[in-house]
Amino acid sequence: MMIEEDSKKASDAELLRLVAGGDEHAFELLVGRYQQAVFNTVYRYTGNSDDVQDLAQEIFTKVWRNAGKFKGKSKFSTWLYSITANHCINYRRKNRRGHISLDQLALSGKVPDSLKVKPDWEQQRRVRLVRKALDELPNRQRMALILAQFEGRSYKEIAEIMKVSVSSVESLIFRARRAIKQKLAKAI
Repeated sequence: MMIEEDSKKASDAELLRLVAGGDEHAFELLVGRYQQAVFNTVYRYTGNSDDVQDLAQEIFTKVWRNAGKFKGKSKFSTWLYSITANHCINYRRKNRRGHISLDQLALSGKVPDSLKVKPDWEQQRRVRLVRKALDELPNRQRMALILAQFEGRSYKEIAEIMKVSVSSVESLIFRARRAIKQKLAKAI
């Protein structure tokens, strides 16, 4: 079943139903809707712009393969963020290499346009300290904080994404913020 050109108005659920049936055009539309959000989440979690494209492709491959398993109990975006979060956490566990600092990215010319700013020296130092503190958080705390702070997700949605209770999300974010404050207080 080929989707019509006015499909940009089709709901995510409808597109996913078509994807489950093998409709590549519907898949392209879903990817187009969510690609930047997945890129941003992957980048914020890994801190490595070199891996963003590959990881996003792997995430969308999982969406393609598992489209028929989506039960519709949550929004598609919640399901996608759940896949993204789990993929990032698993990637980080497998690849315990250090992060690339924003300074190194700037020197390499590989900083995404959305992150290109010309901060003063003190602001650059703060960015490095925050990035380092974020990278040192346990995986689940880091993901919860990224989803809340940078992606603007509600605690309820984060709970659905991470498959934990809302109170667990509150605890993860509280502990993450406290750890970052402590690390920053020591560094200043």
